Amino acid sequence: MSIDEPQLTRRQVKDADKQAAPDASASNAPGDSSEDGKQSKHSKGAASNWFVKNSSSYAFTLVAVLSFVTRYWKIWDPAQVVFDEVHFGKFASYYLRREYHFDIHPPLAKMVIALGGWLVGYDGHFLFEKIGMDYMSNGVPYILLRGWVAMFGFALPPLVYMIMAESGYSVAASLLAGVLVTFDNALVTQGRLILLDNIMIFFMLAAVYSYVRFFKLRYRAFGTQWWTWLLSTGAMLGCAVSCKMVGLLTMMLIGSAVLYDLWRIIDIRRGTTMAQFTQHFMARAFALLAVPFALYISFFYVHLAVLTSSGPGDAYHTAKFQMQLLNNPMRQSSFDVHFGDEIQFRHRDTGVYMESSADRYPLRYADQRVSSQGQQVTGAKKRSDNAYWRIKPAQASDEFAQFMVRKQAGEAIPAEETDRWAVHNLDFVQLEHVNTGMNLRTHDVASPMTATNMEITTLALNDTAKEADTVWQIKIDHAKTNATRLQTSASFMRIVSQKHGVAVWTHSKALPDWGHKHQEINGNKKPEDKSTLWTVPRIRGRSASAEELDAMAKKIVKMGFLAKFAELQGLMFRHNNALTTVHPFQSTPLTWPFMVRGISFWTDKDSRRQIYLMGNPVGWWISDVALLMYGVTMVMIALLTRRNVEVVDGIVQRHMLRSTGFIVAAWVLHYAPFFLMGRSLFLHHYLPSSIFAYMTTAALFQFASIMDYPRFALKHWHSNVRALVPSGVSVVGFGILVAAQVACFLYFAPLTYGTTGLSVDEIHSRRWLSTYDLHFQT
Repeated sequence: MSIDEPQLTRRQVKDADKQAAPDASASNAPGDSSEDGKQSKHSKGAASNWFVKNSSSYAFTLVAVLSFVTRYWKIWDPAQVVFDEVHFGKFASYYLRREYHFDIHPPLAKMVIALGGWLVGYDGHFLFEKIGMDYMSNGVPYILLRGWVAMFGFALPPLVYMIMAESGYSVAASLLAGVLVTFDNALVTQGRLILLDNIMIFFMLAAVYSYVRFFKLRYRAFGTQWWTWLLSTGAMLGCAVSCKMVGLLTMMLIGSAVLYDLWRIIDIRRGTTMAQFTQHFMARAFALLAVPFALYISFFYVHLAVLTSSGPGDAYHTAKFQMQLLNNPMRQSSFDVHFGDEIQFRHRDTGVYMESSADRYPLRYADQRVSSQGQQVTGAKKRSDNAYWRIKPAQASDEFAQFMVRKQAGEAIPAEETDRWAVHNLDFVQLEHVNTGMNLRTHDVASPMTATNMEITTLALNDTAKEADTVWQIKIDHAKTNATRLQTSASFMRIVSQKHGVAVWTHSKALPDWGHKHQEINGNKKPEDKSTLWTVPRIRGRSASAEELDAMAKKIVKMGFLAKFAELQGLMFRHNNALTTVHPFQSTPLTWPFMVRGISFWTDKDSRRQIYLMGNPVGWWISDVALLMYGVTMVMIALLTRRNVEVVDGIVQRHMLRSTGFIVAAWVLHYAPFFLMGRSLFLHHYLPSSIFAYMTTAALFQFASIMDYPRFALKHWHSNVRALVPSGVSVVGFGILVAAQVACFLYFAPLTYGTTGLSVDEIHSRRWLSTYDLHFQT
């Protein structure tokens, strides 16, 4: 698998130049016999020839200008948070505040966005908390931030032109590919907002471009330019993967091409010695494996070096990791928990506090199941007095009762005596809700929203008949012995029912109004699940003295970068795979090429404006046909070749097989792997493949309209041109494709830019498919 410009002999080049040169023997036009007429015609011919000669540079400039206009057109509108600017704008703010956060994506693209904010003096004060928040009133330099990210979106069409030209396509085919990408609605929408995808796609295409330049130097191996483009390929691959793990698909593409290239090199008929092959192999391994990994790990080093203060991502990590962060509660308040303490429980994954109140579960739920009507136990996002629980030994004793009397009387109890009541790993406890005086309980009743799990409620202290339901075991995560003590902030634990074996658990879905929109808490029948971990954030009335803080700081065990890196990679992988929650605008990979459904990015009810991510339907459907036609064409050529029937020139066939085949392989490798992913997927995951589909369309245009490849092929994107188009039919075909793409883009532009409100009729006229779930249809 490789990408090639047509290989021309000296005679083919010479003949092509003759064909392209003006015919000196041609007669003047009828009636023009004067010397001035001859000079005029000669001048026009020279001017025309000069234009053709430099047409590639003009075409590249045209693509760049059009790309700039489409990406920066009214980039200030809307002046509100749009779609995932909620996340990636927020992450940029955290970088500027140096507060630790966690995300499933590698850090490079987010750091690039933050760099743009730093360059314009933004301090990260705004946290992009929800879609629709106003930028102007909050003093956010959003135009500059969007403009900074839009540079990467603006660069995509010129890069596509350069890839096509360097691959030996004509000016017309390269220009067509660039224009199709320029006027794609989805790429424009993504390319003008504070989002990651266009930054990643820029590095993907830069990697492909670098590899094309490298491959063209295969007969000048180990020269300066050869090394430059090989290392550039590796660097761009490293950057692509460091933006999103989807960049690995580009590594698969380049890796496949490299393996094919090495397979050719090792052929003994090429005269390659094993020593020479080893040199080729090691050079590629270093540049395309070691360099990307070194960059990937380096960006994480910068990421961790910048985010040194406690932030919203702390709770995802182990206690040891968290204690490396400045101002983290674990550094300031890691105390032993003792029986009799009034403590809070905070869920590690969702951050809610377990609380209770006098409110009861309803008798019947919406699905007509019956509850116990017991006291509600729910997960609240905000801390309150309802979140305090008194931890007690499961077995009551006079000794503990006396200890509690002294403790509640405020008596100074010696530390040695208090230590006797420290809570340890695997201790059995009861948890008494302080405000209502009820013990935490689970029993064999289905929970409100998760019928397979057990209800968590409370039980009166004097109800001894059901007391077994109120006994829980504390299981400290990663505790090696029973002597491990439960500590505030530093310990992650599971609260497991002794009788029923279920663990206290919560999830992010909110309860109905009767549950105050809190999270449901229930008994999970998979107690060892990673999402059943809780921590004790505080003990009522307990704070650290200056001496204790100093002592805690000295006890912190330093954690090396590689240990932090390894822990973070594991978390990213686990949480990425856990993104299975149904989203209203998610879609399946099978529907993407057909532009069946888009994504609502932003709406404004008053003006009836909306931003709806969707590809250019005409462009995507034409590209689908082109991909199909490529497959059919190559099969037919192969069959006819087996019958010794030559239907196309050898150079054309070779270019179609290798160069266009490489582009089609790029489409497949950036698309097919999504069928294997179990996480929630969205239309924007198809954007890299959509670009390669457009390039395939342009390649098929060249195959259908240009047979004399040597005359029209470009050697470099900025090189001189011998001829533009072979016939008027080609011009018409080119014009139809471009006109259809531009017209469709403009028709859907109100949904791409969100600058114009549409009437009901205008909305319905743009619902080319019933699955286009646009807003304001009534």
